[in-house]
Amino acid sequence: MATFLMPIKPKFAYRIFTGIKKYDLRKTLESKPPIRTGDRVILYVSEGVKAFMGEYTVGEVIIGPTNYIIKVLSRNPASGLSNEDFEYIKGSPLALAMEVVNPVLYRKPVDLKSALRIVPDFKPPLRLQRIDDYEPILVMVINKARTSS
Repeated sequence: MATFLMPIKPKFAYRIFTGIKKYDLRKTLESKPPIRTGDRVILYVSEGVKAFMGEYTVGEVIIGPTNYIIKVLSRNPASGLSNEDFEYIKGSPLALAMEVVNPVLYRKPVDLKSALRIVPDFKPPLRLQRIDDYEPILVMVINKARTSS
């Protein structure tokens, strides 16, 4: 199982944590995604929040031309996706859809300022970013938030 950090806007994070949004969409240039079923995605909620708020396990992974992803997931009302989600991936040659399984909202989110006090050279993710199990941000910061959830 690999671990990924991923930025997300607050309104989309809210939809994941409340169980509304069952798939997360990402633009990609890779025809073979780096992410697989069973991987862990830790959500860095951007904009005004700037904190690691929670995570989910990746279920089904779908990759393909953007029109294909939109066609497949727009037929599934249980996906929790809206036109706003589909607009995000339009224009990208390929898109990645990750099923959200077991979303967990941390009881004590880790804000960016706190993370930087512990790991001063940390940079928030700008896109889906794989991190190793021994990365200081994971070991010293996020795993602590996870165990107190």
